[in-house]
Amino acid sequence: MIIAILSAFILVFSLGLLSISVRSYRHTKNQKLMFITGVFLIFVLKGVFLTINVFYPELLEGSSELLFLGIDVVILFLLFIATLKR
Repeated sequence: MIIAILSAFILVFSLGLLSISVRSYRHTKNQKLMFITGVFLIFVLKGVFLTINVFYPELLEGSSELLFLGIDVVILFLLFIATLKR
């Protein structure tokens, strides 16, 4: 039960942060915010996959750990690129 609540929270919180970063990017056109927006979009996708994995574990059977680790690598890479941008 707690895992379902936490996965739903991650999904909703990520959607909120994505919305804020999209508005900020549209307002400033800052390239760093474009990468941060990408990070939050990927967090939303991870939240969707996490929620699917909680409620329908047979859909991602055996590959969920690899999927989540791959998503984390992409998130870390985009955050690294955002820190390098001037």
